[in-house]
Amino acid sequence: MSQVRHVFLWRVAEGSSQQEIVEILNTLPERLPFIEYWSLGSHQGDPGENGAPWDGALITDFATWEALEKYSTDPYHLEVVATLMPMFSERAVVDFEVEGK
Repeated sequence: MSQVRHVFLWRVAEGSSQQEIVEILNTLPERLPFIEYWSLGSHQGDPGENGAPWDGALITDFATWEALEKYSTDPYHLEVVATLMPMFSERAVVDFEVEGK
């Protein structure tokens, strides 16, 4: 059986707060119970020769592509996105199926 994994990465815009971004994102799982798995973290340590790291990553799993669509279009999720967009200088998303869960 597979699940759908949603990976979101961001860089904090100048004048914005990584801590505030994390606090806002952390409101999502309590409001959206169809999220099957949730992991959120901020980059730590020296990136070494890997270049400029992303400031944070959010990994969520969903039972189906339809559940991911429900998440993406949920009014509370859209409200959070609208609040956070000015706080990001860059963002990236990758969605894919994960086997064996």
